[in-house]
Amino acid sequence: MGWVGKHSLLLNPKEGSYFFLSEIICDLEIEPDSPIKDHCGTCTRCIEACPTDAISEEGYVMDGSKCISYLTIERKEEIPIEYKDLMGNYMFGCDICQQVCPWNRFAKQHNEPDFQPKAGMLDMSRKDWMEITEEVFDRIFFGSPVKRTGFEGLQRNLRFLNDRPID
Repeated sequence: MGWVGKHSLLLNPKEGSYFFLSEIICDLEIEPDSPIKDHCGTCTRCIEACPTDAISEEGYVMDGSKCISYLTIERKEEIPIEYKDLMGNYMFGCDICQQVCPWNRFAKQHNEPDFQPKAGMLDMSRKDWMEITEEVFDRIFFGSPVKRTGFEGLQRNLRFLNDRPID
């Protein structure tokens, strides 16, 4: 399928790293593919671009507790203050390491309507986001990965961003 890149994500030479992994369980005898060698070479774009230094200097090792995706989605406690000036305007997740990866120039744009932002979301102001109610949150993010952080988690992320613009 690919190799694990310096950003610790699976890279496919024809697709980059923008894809979902799945598993098929069956009782058929299947010949495994040959491993694909690492093609990151001397590239360090993902390491250099990570604002929180979550990727080790040598690559291939990710400190998940420093990753903006972890901090804004999985972490249940308050976000540590040392990340205040490092998180930019990310209120849910981060794909910086994927955005700078040269292998993602091969990624294909998806055609999945369910992955598109709901109408009006991108037009919301900071004030709109800060005043969002739990009822509106539930309606806007029904069936969305944003539900993983929960209403309180999103509110925490918005408070943490202070007066920065929201992505």
